[in-house]
Amino acid sequence: MYTAPQPGSTIIIVGGGCYGLSTAHALAVKRKYNVIVFDKEAIPARDAASTDINKAVRYEYGDNLLYMHLTMEALPYWHQWNKERAENKESPVFHRSGVLLFGRHGKYGDYERKSIDAIRAAGYGHAVEELVTPEQIIDRFPQFEEAVRNGYNIAYFNEDGGWCNSVEAIKHVYGKCVQEGVQFVTGGQRGAFDALWLDEKDKTKARGIVTKDGTRYAADTVVMATGAWTAGLVPGVSSQLKATGQIVVQFKPKGVAKNILYNQPVWAADVANTGYYGFPMNERGTLKIARHASGFLNPRQTDGLSVPRTQVDHPGDTIPLVALRLMRQFLGEFLPLTSSMDIAYSRTCWYSDSPDGDFLICPHPKYSNLIIASGDSGHAMKMLPVIGYKIRSIVEGQDSDYARAWAWRTSLNTKMDEFRGGMALEYETLGVDDGRMAAPDDFLAAKHHL
Repeated sequence: MYTAPQPGSTIIIVGGGCYGLSTAHALAVKRKYNVIVFDKEAIPARDAASTDINKAVRYEYGDNLLYMHLTMEALPYWHQWNKERAENKESPVFHRSGVLLFGRHGKYGDYERKSIDAIRAAGYGHAVEELVTPEQIIDRFPQFEEAVRNGYNIAYFNEDGGWCNSVEAIKHVYGKCVQEGVQFVTGGQRGAFDALWLDEKDKTKARGIVTKDGTRYAADTVVMATGAWTAGLVPGVSSQLKATGQIVVQFKPKGVAKNILYNQPVWAADVANTGYYGFPMNERGTLKIARHASGFLNPRQTDGLSVPRTQVDHPGDTIPLVALRLMRQFLGEFLPLTSSMDIAYSRTCWYSDSPDGDFLICPHPKYSNLIIASGDSGHAMKMLPVIGYKIRSIVEGQDSDYARAWAWRTSLNTKMDEFRGGMALEYETLGVDDGRMAAPDDFLAAKHHL
């Protein structure tokens, strides 16, 4: 049985990424708790999904109104953070480039159609501009002319969306946590979680955590905000969550291409069916394109659970060769400007995927005093400014629509979330057959054309 923390309680949060930092800040501003965050890495953690150059900020969620409204709630905070950073002469964390969502062959997919309907019903229809003919798209966004000619010939533009500088946003909320008195234990063995510290007489009661150096830290409540590592760290969670690797590549455009790609919006190419989406070039001249799909698994030898494999521990890792080939094939149709470019960088970004795409933020059914805050399913970062307040209400035992939606599932309906709802749930395994890592030469444009 879960008991909410009382004023004066010590709350340990394991994980200093999106969920962990947002929750730490939300708890700390109440000035009621002693909040301590642990992470095996210094903040921002190099292997966290949130440590990235950009993440999409869009409130398109098909007919899933819970997440649409939560993202809408987050937007004013993003703008406020930009004001705070401007006062400190820092670059903005949110860029309102707009989001351009394509259908194909003259029709929107279910995801795009339902999103438009939901946005209008919520009173935000003024933000949406439909581009229902090829000529309208090309006139408004000429850089996508080849995509239009290859069938991506209907789209709509949402002016409210854009992208966040993910790593800078993490640094920003980290600074807010420090200002509010949150304590941090990070880096090496002292910051790395090893196990729950369970009561000797009652093995269902979490008394705190044990770190890799053997130190025990007592807590009244433990929050495991450990992202894709959660299923492999907390007993019993693997029925709810799975670590999946998703594909990210970066280009360094030059010349005319640089000018063209700098001013484009965030885009999604019939995304529920293809998984592909991309960004404008950032201020450092980097263009990121990614895929949101079933992803890759990395089973560990001891029990077969999928666990993240990152460049922190495997610095030579790239992305699976099959994923690279599919990415190049797609871009050859959608954004052929990239066909003559080398891929400058790639990585596998690890999600904590739930079977239904909903977050898992709830008390653990077996261990008292333990909250699971995970199951991002690849779509949480846009909510960074507000997700912590929702997690805080669950930590404090309050009932809400969010608490019910993110509760421990007793029956699981396996489906993809709205952003990849048209794709089959088919996992591939890292290192097996076409899941082997691509070699450096494979990323060269010349190699791609052979």
